[in-house]
Amino acid sequence: MATVYIKPGTGTGTGTLADPYFYSQLSSAETAAGSGGTIYFTDGAYDFTSDVTWAADGVTYQSLNPLGAVLTRTGLSSGNTSGELEIAGSGNSTAPSVKNFKIVNMRVWFYQPSGLTGDNTPLLQGCDISSTTDLLTGTGVLRVVNGTLGYPVRILNNSIHWKFGSSDAFLGTRLNDSTVEGNSFYFDLGSVSGTIAFASSIFTSSKNNIFMSSDNAKMGSDSKAASSTNCCFYQFHSGNTSGGTDNVFADPQFVDAPNADLRLRPTSPCIGARTAS
Repeated sequence: MATVYIKPGTGTGTGTLADPYFYSQLSSAETAAGSGGTIYFTDGAYDFTSDVTWAADGVTYQSLNPLGAVLTRTGLSSGNTSGELEIAGSGNSTAPSVKNFKIVNMRVWFYQPSGLTGDNTPLLQGCDISSTTDLLTGTGVLRVVNGTLGYPVRILNNSIHWKFGSSDAFLGTRLNDSTVEGNSFYFDLGSVSGTIAFASSIFTSSKNNIFMSSDNAKMGSDSKAASSTNCCFYQFHSGNTSGGTDNVFADPQFVDAPNADLRLRPTSPCIGARTAS
């Protein structure tokens, strides 16, 4: 295993911090890093025109500076199905990890993480995921696909702000038995007609998450408070005002939720409400 570096664009580099690989050399970077290695993405915009798959066995794909590397999908307009960052686990003996990126107009989908358990499941951590226009999600901003229910993944400490583009969009599906902890979610439902739901097969349990929508009336009834611990729910369906274990049902007081700033104000009731266990 090794640590290598990569930067946006096309060209030839050697993978050092002084002379990073170019993104066009991703396969060389994956080989050089090897299982257990890390590819650090230097600051800048990694602009894609098609879906992206990161699947090297045991490799950590990580922004060198938190949120400094920006993954974005161009060419999208209102009502489009967004592009994907695909974290593929099929056939891996050790799952890949994705950490600390700013991700714009791209869903994050996990592909067939079969046979992987515990700390060896695909990991999405410390990322800021948002859409700049109302986009269709194709049944999930976050989703496990090409597999049966019960393939676990880890979704930890991310900020997710999504402008939904229709009533058939969901946060995610097939995330049963996954570890979903420490995330902040804001659903911008301004363009939704009807209601939006999580989907029945998401979040067997969740912990230390904050869930907020822009419109209480557009949230479906399956909002999962009953299976959550130390989470905050606000404007998440009129019947979703109690239940679960040590949950908070109040405005989390994001700094500027409509503009994707999901930091908490000093007076937020969510501060100190999480559990360490």
